[in-house]
Order: sequence, then C-alpha cells, then structure tokens
Amino acid sequence: MAPPSLQEVKEKVECLEKELSLPRGVLEVVQEPLVLLNQEWGFIKTNRKAEEMLRYTWKELQEMDFFDLVDLESLGEVRDGFAAMKKNPEVRLKTSVVSQSREKIPVEISGHFQGEACLLLLKDLREVVRFEEEWEKKKKELTEKIRERDQYARELQAMRDLYKERVREIEKMRAEAVFLSHTDDLTGIFNHRFFMQQLNLELERRKRYPSPLSLLMIDIDFFKHYNDNNGHLAGDEALRAVALLIQRGVRQTDIVARYGGEEFVAILINAGREKALEIGERVRRNIAETSFPNEHRQPNKNLTVSISVATYSPSLVSLAELLRTADDALYRAKRGGRNRIEG
Repeated sequence: MAPPSLQEVKEKVECLEKELSLPRGVLEVVQEPLVLLNQEWGFIKTNRKAEEMLRYTWKELQEMDFFDLVDLESLGEVRDGFAAMKKNPEVRLKTSVVSQSREKIPVEISGHFQGEACLLLLKDLREVVRFEEEWEKKKKELTEKIRERDQYARELQAMRDLYKERVREIEKMRAEAVFLSHTDDLTGIFNHRFFMQQLNLELERRKRYPSPLSLLMIDIDFFKHYNDNNGHLAGDEALRAVALLIQRGVRQTDIVARYGGEEFVAILINAGREKALEIGERVRRNIAETSFPNEHRQPNKNLTVSISVATYSPSLVSLAELLRTADDALYRAKRGGRNRIEG
C-alpha cells in the first residue's frame, strides 16, 4: 500500500483547531515518519514511526532541533531548503539524517508550513538506496562478466586461429613428408617405391576398366664410364639433367621415376605400344641432342640412353611380367648398339 501524500496528511491535520495542541494519536494515523516543528525548527510533536527510525525518545528530541539530526555534508542544502519552505507551498529534498546509533539514514523530506508549525514527512529511502546499490553492484558484476566473456571470446578465437594455423602447418608438413617419401633425393622426380605403388595401382585399374597402359625403361649408356672420367659431381648433374629431359619428353599425365642408379622409368597412361614408341623416341632424341660436359670422351662420343617399351596386354597382366618384359627389351637395346628403343 502506497504511503499517504503530504497533501493527504495536510487534509487530516487541517481539520483540527490548532496544530500546537494536536494529540499524538492523530499523527499515528500516518504510516510514514512524521514530525511537527516550530519556526525555530525545534520538535513540537513526532509520531512513533519517526522515533523508531531516529531511535531517539520523545524526551530526547524535545531538547534538539531538526538540524541536529541532519548529516553535516548536506546541512547547508537542508537549511536552504527549509528557508525556501517559508515562501513556497511545499518543498521536497533528499538528504540524510543521523540516528542516535550514528546510522546515516537517507530520506526524502516533504515539508509544508501551516501557521506557526512546519509539517515534515520523512520517507525512509534505505530500501531504495539498498536496491540502487545492489542494482549498481549487479550492473558492475554484469559488466565485468560481459567483459570477461568478451575477453574469453577473443582468447578463444585467437586459440582457434592459432589451432587452424597449426593444423595448416601440420598438413603442409605432412604433405611435404609424403612428397619427400615419394621423391628421389638427387633428381627430384619420383622414387622407386612410389613408382612400384603407382604401377601396381594402374595395373589393378586396367583389370577393372580396360584401357591402354605402357611402360618405358630408360638406361643411360656407359654411365659408369662417364662417372669415372668426370667425377661423381658431374655424374650427379648428368642424372639430374636426364631426369629433366625425360619429363620434358613425356606427357603431363605420365609418371616419371628413378628406378635405381642410372636407370629411369615412365608410366604412360592411356598409351598403347605405338604411342609409347613415339614418346620413347622423343625422349631418346632429346637426350642424344643435348650437350653434356666431356661427352666426347664417351665410347660412342655422346651421352645417350637406351629405352625399352612394355605394353599392358592380356598376356602381361602382372607387375612382375610387365617389368620383366621391359627389362628384356632394354637388354636387347643395349646389345643392339645402345642409343635406341626396343619394344
């Protein structure tokens, strides 16, 4: 239930003949702390609510004036407000009064002069202040939690970004590791292990989906002679150059690998015997027409390669059979004078 307004209080007291002779029982009707002051701001009457709030007895209050209760920090403001009360019909102001136990009690004062007396209604604001303080505390806590949440979100996003970056680095390292595990250290083309894996996969694929497949086996002629006469560094350079020339001679879809030593292989995807012979001849010619350091010292006065061709067929369905066929053809090319292609 809302407390009575000052106007309501006025209406109740105006019906009495004289304010100074008010019986205390009339003031008890009001449920808010109520005091009656003289023009010198001394206490004339109070109700029980006022005495309970201020914790002074009526006898003690009779020896005081209202300013004895006002907090020193707001005393000047209250004096000005009370002075204005003598001119204005009604004055409202907020301040603090000090109880006998020295508790500062926030109040809203509604004051009105009636004849020789001043009627003051003191609205206790402690609950309001406590609520406001609690509300401010909650707001600060909420603000801090929001700040912490935002900070956590930023840190979490930073961790996610870092994690993604680490994943990318790991994937890159893994891809590099896989690439290196499939790559010949010296020439940079695929190594023997990768060649065997891919050739086996291609053969299995041909069994399910028949299509042409051929294999080139390429061997550098008299390479030991070249290596012994020019040194291992020159020999390594020659191996790298031959690997590059083979890659240039085949198609982009073909797979070139170092088979071992001075021997290379190329898996020709969707290439029958005639196409394989054409590609093999192009590779042989590219190498024969390329100048190598001191190649005139070679037995045939040139650095060349011998090449064999083996093509997948119903009679050559296994990896071992295809490699044996290519190896036999390479032997024939060597025996037939080198710098040639057989298959």
